[in-house]
Amino acid sequence: MIYLEYIMQYVEHPLLREGKIERRIYQEVIAAKASEKNTLVVAPTALGKTIIAIMVMVHVLHRRGGKILFLSPTKPLVHQHRRSIIEKTKLSEEEVITLTGEIPPEKRREFYETSKVIVSTPQVIENDLIRGYLNLRDFSLIIFDEAHRAVGNYSYVYIAERYVREAENPLILGLTASPGGEKEKIEEVMRNLYIENLEVRTEKDPDVRPYVHRIEIEWRRVQLPRNFREIKALLTSILRDYLSVLKKKGYLETRDMRKVSRKEILELASKISGDPEALIAQANSVRLMHALELLETQGA
Repeated sequence: MIYLEYIMQYVEHPLLREGKIERRIYQEVIAAKASEKNTLVVAPTALGKTIIAIMVMVHVLHRRGGKILFLSPTKPLVHQHRRSIIEKTKLSEEEVITLTGEIPPEKRREFYETSKVIVSTPQVIENDLIRGYLNLRDFSLIIFDEAHRAVGNYSYVYIAERYVREAENPLILGLTASPGGEKEKIEEVMRNLYIENLEVRTEKDPDVRPYVHRIEIEWRRVQLPRNFREIKALLTSILRDYLSVLKKKGYLETRDMRKVSRKEILELASKISGDPEALIAQANSVRLMHALELLETQGA
């Protein structure tokens, strides 16, 4: 009966809609810490990392004001996060906006000035920072979804560096279900996002176990549209050329894409710092691998 009484409780906050966020102690504990220090949250899928982000978001808006930037690597995730924020908070649709590259620069500038919460893919933000369309000094919090991507030359790394440099009181929250199995990878992510506090939860933790549900995953293979296949063939051909450069110079054993991982390409950066041609091939290979991944999984 005590347990049943507990699960009927909901989080209360001036900026949250009533009865929208079920109270889970582990989420509240993590959110409280993440509201004070740059934090990386590592937890399995379906344990409510987005809920934690929303709890931190409303706390920061209520106590410190300013603006919030919520970054996610794909357009579908960007739109999904915006829906969750609007559904669970009292923020209006005008206060929570999504940004994509299709929105004209002048309109994006307007949104940067008028919106409280901006949900965007990182590439748009990185480009606008470089062009001078955006300054991060007024942002009280940046959330990096799928934070394990914050390695190498991925946009997250540049954005975090600019944010820490420009904001008066920067606060960073990283979310990931898979930080990578290697200690070095986790340390690189934490270093690149200026993380001070690491919060790890597994399905076996006693405060998490009551909320773990079996996830049914059904894999479906789909045929890419003809124009996608043509683009894929072009990107693959260009990628092979760059991999050939790296193979010719002795940095790779093969140019076969099936045998070369993005991790391997990223790690080459430290080995070829004195070879400009190889550095260009390495950087472009990373970009092309990312483009192919987006094409095959997100369609954009």
